[in-house]
Amino acid sequence: MENAVLLKAIIDNAIDGLITINDRGVVESINPSACRLFDYTAAEVIGQNVSILMPQPDMSRHNLYLNEYKKTGEANIIGIGRELIGMKKCGRYFPFRLGVSEVKYSGRIVYAGFIHDLTKEKEAERKLQDYAAQLEILVEERTHSLRMSVGVLQQTQDELNHSLYKEKELGQLKSRFVSIASHEFRTPLSMVQLSASLINRYAETHDRENIGKHVGKIKDAVLNITAILNDFLSLEKLDSGMVKPSISDFNLFDMAAEITNEMQVALRGKQKIILKHRGNNLKIRLDQNLLKKLHYYSDRQCH
Repeated sequence: MENAVLLKAIIDNAIDGLITINDRGVVESINPSACRLFDYTAAEVIGQNVSILMPQPDMSRHNLYLNEYKKTGEANIIGIGRELIGMKKCGRYFPFRLGVSEVKYSGRIVYAGFIHDLTKEKEAERKLQDYAAQLEILVEERTHSLRMSVGVLQQTQDELNHSLYKEKELGQLKSRFVSIASHEFRTPLSMVQLSASLINRYAETHDRENIGKHVGKIKDAVLNITAILNDFLSLEKLDSGMVKPSISDFNLFDMAAEITNEMQVALRGKQKIILKHRGNNLKIRLDQNLLKKLHYYSDRQCH
């Protein structure tokens, strides 16, 4: 008797719910914890089929499950713990874990169901899933932002490299400009200097013919310098393709002789230029000014 009282006290004060049913599925006992879970009183449940605590489709199928087990001995729940959905008196659902034991007592079979409420665990699991989903979205946003930042940095790097390339190209252009200007201006200025010296010498002897010749050379040198300046000031037009060649008929040998004469003043020491040609002094039709510039590039290659 004392043991029976102790067992009842344990069952009544158990944290988890406990329900016993007979082999027809009728509830024979329910402890207070189970009553609180389902919001029923013991009197409302005892004598009723246990399926009243189940939502569809388990409510309609429960008796079939029980009969199938009695015929085949193959258990779906009995002896196997599993998660199910319970239905409170108000119709609200809640998750729980059910463990069913088969008990043979006084020549009959009783099934004892141990019910553990999973509401808090499922809520925590749901929150964890929500947090994981939010974290995934946040990571995706941060990744996208990082990719955008990398793209902007790459674009900035490309623009910087392009600017550095342009700056380097401009520096090279400036160096080339100075080199060309130095070479182009040197010859006519040397001609001016030499002709001025010769004019001073011929002035002492009143040699008007030679004075006039060298004055003409000075004038030609000044015109040449002016043409060179115009060429440099036309760089923008050259880049845009606006400069067109000026075609004329001229004697190639005469032009070569003129260039040779201009370059004589730039010779050093025992250097000398010998001009030879064969054939007739035929005229050609080209841009004489552009052709004349070729002597500068060939002179650079020689150096």
